[in-house]
Amino acid sequence: MLNINVTIQGDTVIIDGLQRFAKNSPAAIRRGLERVAAGVYDDAYKWLSGPGGIYEERVSKKTGKKRRKKIADYLPGQYPVPVRTGHLRRLLNWLNPGRSKTYAGVGTFSAGPLEVVIYNAAEYAEPVFRGTGSSAKYGPRDALKDGFERFNRGSRIQGILEEEIGKEIRSSGFTA
Repeated sequence: MLNINVTIQGDTVIIDGLQRFAKNSPAAIRRGLERVAAGVYDDAYKWLSGPGGIYEERVSKKTGKKRRKKIADYLPGQYPVPVRTGHLRRLLNWLNPGRSKTYAGVGTFSAGPLEVVIYNAAEYAEPVFRGTGSSAKYGPRDALKDGFERFNRGSRIQGILEEEIGKEIRSSGFTA
C-alpha cells in the first residue's frame, strides 16, 4: 500500500509522499501524478462551471413550440460557481512534478520533485472557495477540495499510482 499525503492549503491541493518509490520508479510516479493532477483538475473545473443564467421553458401559444427564455443572468452564491467571465476557471491549473509558476499579485506555486500541485491563481479564488470576504454570505464553495474528493472516490488516486508503479515493475523486472 502507498502512503500518499494530500494537503489542501487555501487555493492549492498538494499530493506527495512517494519518496520511498522514487529511487526505483521515478518515471512511473511522475506518470501517475500527472494522471491524478489532470483528473483532479477536471473535476475541480466542473465545480467552476455553474450555469451563467437562469432559464425558463416556455411554450408559444401560437405555434406550440417549446423554447428557453433567459430570465436572469445568474444567482449569486450558486454552486457550482456560476460562470460570469470565466476568469476563475481560466486560472485553475496544475503543475507537473518539479515545476513552478509565478502569477503577479498572487505569488508562486511550486511542486516538489515528487508532488503535483493543483491551484487557482485568481486573486479572489480563496475567498470564493472558503466563503470569506465578499463571499462570506454565500458560504464555502471549495471547488478544489470538492474536485479532489470527487476524483478520489474509492481511493482512485492510490489505484492510479499503484497501477503505474506496477507497470514499471513488470517492465523492468525489479521489486519495490
